[in-house]
Amino acid sequence: MAGELDRERIAKYVVARRGSLGLTQEQLAERAGVTVKTIYNLEAGERWPQARTRSAIETALEWRSGDLVRVGEGLEPARQETDMTVVLRELEELNAYFADLQADSGDKRRMALAFLRALYGEPDGR
Repeated sequence: MAGELDRERIAKYVVARRGSLGLTQEQLAERAGVTVKTIYNLEAGERWPQARTRSAIETALEWRSGDLVRVGEGLEPARQETDMTVVLRELEELNAYFADLQADSGDKRRMALAFLRALYGEPDGR
C-alpha cells in the first residue's frame, strides 16, 4: 500500500497541519511519542511509518485514524468534530475584539469593517 501513496502530498499536508497547530518538528514528535527523525522522514517523504506510529502522529496532528493514508490517496483528512471549549474560547476572543472596536474612535473600527466586508464579499457601503 505505501508504494501507491503520494508521499510528497502527505509530507506537504503534515507540514501544513503542524504549522497550523503552531508546532515544531520536535513538539510534534514529543506529542506523538516518536523521534524527531521520524517526523523529519515523514515530512521529507522519505519513509513511511508503521501503522502504530502513523496512528500516534495522526492523533498528535488532531486528525482521525487513517488520515495519512487518505491524504496519500489524494483525499482530504476527515474533519474532526469541533471541540466546544475551542468554540467558546474563540467566541470570547471575538467578543473582546468587538468591545475594543466599539470603544475605538474610528480608524481601527473602519479597518475592521472594511476587512469584514471584504471577507464576506459585501460592497463597501460608503
